[in-house]
Amino acid sequence: MIPSHIAQLMTASACLAHLSEEVQHALFDGMQMKPLKKGEFLHYRGDDASGYYGIIRGRLRASAVNEEGKPMTLCFMEQGQWFGEISLVDGVARTHDCEAVTDSEVCIIPKALFERYILGDHTALKYLAQQLCERLRFTLDWVEQSTLMPPPARLARRLLDLMPNQQNTIQINQQELAQMLGLSRQSISKILQEWVQKGWIEIDYNRLTLIQVDQLQNLCASDRVPQSRAWQDQGHS
Repeated sequence: MIPSHIAQLMTASACLAHLSEEVQHALFDGMQMKPLKKGEFLHYRGDDASGYYGIIRGRLRASAVNEEGKPMTLCFMEQGQWFGEISLVDGVARTHDCEAVTDSEVCIIPKALFERYILGDHTALKYLAQQLCERLRFTLDWVEQSTLMPPPARLARRLLDLMPNQQNTIQINQQELAQMLGLSRQSISKILQEWVQKGWIEIDYNRLTLIQVDQLQNLCASDRVPQSRAWQDQGHS
């Protein structure tokens, strides 16, 4: 029998949730559970793709290293999220490092099982394609923000994106925000202090609380780059 917390994690992935009970049991039987200490790496850039990852507990960070050898945070992955499918689909090595930000535990569906039960299932492929489209849209949106939106709007947008399940408290520090946005820590600090004075946010150690979410949303909307008609018709979600 699949433990309830693993069953719940599997239903969080559209391409796993629709699979038959028999196939889900086969995936569970072949799963590997990997505990990670804070600061331990799940994989490094250049590693071969070994599996599809689901976060049972904790938080992970995808990062790259710039020309100066400093890490740049690309995104965070939270409990309940699945990732790692891109390298399994195209066969290219991992393109970034993946590190545990807190003590975490990850379940791994090995590559062979992923290919057999997910890439070999037409319905699973449909959901997987939708997931890849979401990631592509996120990437295009990030490029759009980086090139056409001013720093305050970019920061507001990223904070809104980072809100966990619409909760207003975000576990992040200013250095991580600076890395994610490609800005200096001083620039981030200046913007955040202005928002504190306006009563939009509160800052605590490694934590930000969004008090007036509507003000941040308005800031994004005022600098929003017009989308193409095709993307508007599709909802761009």
